[in-house]
Amino acid sequence: MRVLMVIQSYLPVLGGAQRQVQRLGPLLEAEGFEVIVVTRRPPGTPLREAQPGIQVRRVPGPDTGPGGSLNFTARAAREIVRLRPDVVHVHDLLSPATAALLGTALRPAPVAAKVLSTGPGGDVDRLLHKPAGAARLRLLARRFAAFVSLSADVEAELREHGVPADRVWRIPNGVDTGRFHPAASADERRAGRAALGLPADDQPLWLYCGRFAPVKRVDLLVEALVDAPGRLLLVGEGGEEDALRRLVAERGLSDRVTLRPVVEDPAPLYRAADAYLSASTTEGMSGSVLEAMATAVPVVAAPASGMDELLGEGAGVLLADGAPSTFAAALGALAADPDRAAAVGGIARERAVADYSLQSTATQLARMYRAIAR
Repeated sequence: MRVLMVIQSYLPVLGGAQRQVQRLGPLLEAEGFEVIVVTRRPPGTPLREAQPGIQVRRVPGPDTGPGGSLNFTARAAREIVRLRPDVVHVHDLLSPATAALLGTALRPAPVAAKVLSTGPGGDVDRLLHKPAGAARLRLLARRFAAFVSLSADVEAELREHGVPADRVWRIPNGVDTGRFHPAASADERRAGRAALGLPADDQPLWLYCGRFAPVKRVDLLVEALVDAPGRLLLVGEGGEEDALRRLVAERGLSDRVTLRPVVEDPAPLYRAADAYLSASTTEGMSGSVLEAMATAVPVVAAPASGMDELLGEGAGVLLADGAPSTFAAALGALAADPDRAAAVGGIARERAVADYSLQSTATQLARMYRAIAR
């Protein structure tokens, strides 16, 4: 069975959605699926590329701006017609979904749409702010065979906008609990910091991995460190990077805040950290939070879609709000009570293994693909 995935960006872009597709590819291949990814082509990348479990097709033409969006939508629709998939799986409700509408109108195939985020700035909200957004959303609700919901919040938003309950599949993101495993000891954690070029001392190390984008509110984490102990490691890329560097300098935190580019394998970062921080209020199900949980690293997070499902019942520290003072107080409390931090991390690891394994996600996707293909 051939599954054609349409996603706005893919490797070498290293975001949560991209990593999820990359890691699911070999598992879906083992389930009997041929997975083809259709995506934009950043400068210098090949048009076609074979990766484990995945064939990547990058569409030529402009990559950014209105022209880039129209080009990607039209060419992705053409790939759907040309490649004749059994199932089309789109990642977000914008250009990939429009491409699927166009392509399957000419070459019918069932479409599953994964909603990557909800709330302000999420998939539905952004679509509704586009030209004819409400009409496009109604058309998706009628035409698509399935919608992948990461959390109860996503499901509620879809139902509110007319998606029938029997088309909503609750399939969480998955995490490789073998790759993302806890550090064996404090000595291993310190050695990991030294290997990363960070001070190998007993100061707490707080970690963020992800996009440097306004919606992620990374600046609040920098502000929190003014009144919190320890050091902050920010790993990512995006348009806010220069502003973050200026903020670090303005707050006199250059010796305590480190910015690093995205890495291919983030697992050692988590094993070196004492807690993972998330200030975003717009999420679907954060892959970085899942990776931290699998590594038994306590997560300290602002309220966001799906976050209470992940961190409830002691699996993390879910704050009342995302204010820097609230983060600072929580980090101070964790630093002062290492036994509590270890207990929270242990519960998080157990939940990741039990409920969010990557194999379980692949199995559920395979079940959905077969069901809608019939």
